[in-house]
Amino acid sequence: MKKLYFTALTAAALALAAASDYAADAASQEKETTTTTTTTTTVITETVKTKAKEKPAWKPFKVCVLDFTSIDTAGQIRFLDGKNNPIVIPPQNTLNDADHRTINGIMQGYVRMIDAWDNSWTNSANRDAQVDDNVFTRKKALDLYNTIVKGQPRPMVIGAEYLSAYLGRHNDVFGCMDVSQVAAAMQKLQKQDDFPRDFMLRIAKETGATHLIYGTVSDIHSRTNSFSGYGIQTNTTTYQLDVTIKMIDLAAQHSVYSNVYTGSYREQRPISTEQFDNDIYLSLMKSALEQAAEDLYEVCREGRKNKVTVTPMPYMVTVKPSAGQGFSPAQAAVYADGVRVAAGGETFPLPEGSHTLEIKADGYKTKTLSVDVKSDQTISTTLEQ
Repeated sequence: MKKLYFTALTAAALALAAASDYAADAASQEKETTTTTTTTTTVITETVKTKAKEKPAWKPFKVCVLDFTSIDTAGQIRFLDGKNNPIVIPPQNTLNDADHRTINGIMQGYVRMIDAWDNSWTNSANRDAQVDDNVFTRKKALDLYNTIVKGQPRPMVIGAEYLSAYLGRHNDVFGCMDVSQVAAAMQKLQKQDDFPRDFMLRIAKETGATHLIYGTVSDIHSRTNSFSGYGIQTNTTTYQLDVTIKMIDLAAQHSVYSNVYTGSYREQRPISTEQFDNDIYLSLMKSALEQAAEDLYEVCREGRKNKVTVTPMPYMVTVKPSAGQGFSPAQAAVYADGVRVAAGGETFPLPEGSHTLEIKADGYKTKTLSVDVKSDQTISTTLEQ
């Protein structure tokens, strides 16, 4: 009896405790609900969607293949066979001194200048500093150009003609220009007072070319295995030629694609003192460049493998700020879409479309302009203190 009474009391106590907890929770919830109702503020956040930059519509390429050079400017002395003997490129496969003194010296000056410009562009961590150093950079580029053009001619391997021919197989993608047209434009541009400023853009405008392609023979090497037995003695020689190809987008003013291609040639013959003949060299060159042409076709043609497109030509814009007597436009810095592009009074390229320009000068309020670029234009503006 006592046990049943204790059990009943325990059950009653538990029920009472549960009811008390429920009431407390209900009261707590009611209180919290009341508090939330009286203190909660609704905040509306507006999301602004920025339209993604559309990829330019695919267009066919108009390219010019420039003359090839060697990584060894002293005469291919680094090209060695398996016994570390020099491999000499036959004279029939090089350009002579007369060639260098006309078109090809000019081209090689441009090639070296493009390489130097492209390296400084991609390695620069501070775009502002690069723009500030523009005058110095141009002087270095001009000095480099003059050094190449006026320097001692050196052998240059044939390759441009082969690559142009192989690209010509794919005339749905590549229109190959005559090299003399580009050379004439190069000779014209070098005489301009502000050369080499925007020299790649100017080549594009003068010729209509979208891209320049050039190659460097970076290495030639060979390996020979000998066999002697059964009264037979043979040498099996494997030759390899490495060619680095670069593709320059003239509108973008930097390289957009590069790769190394290796031409191979294997020959088995009786022992001979002859190390390298014309046919082997030409076979190596054609093997490497045929690979290059097919690779360029794959990355340039329209489709899922496309990596390189034709950049639309930008327009040339000049901002001329004024601010009263004694103010020089060059005192101001011009920013386009947050990136410093020029000093006041200088001309700079801008792609077609809407842009935000900021003109800044010490002691003056920043002037912000919204422009819709559809043609070359000069913008005059007045800064306020």
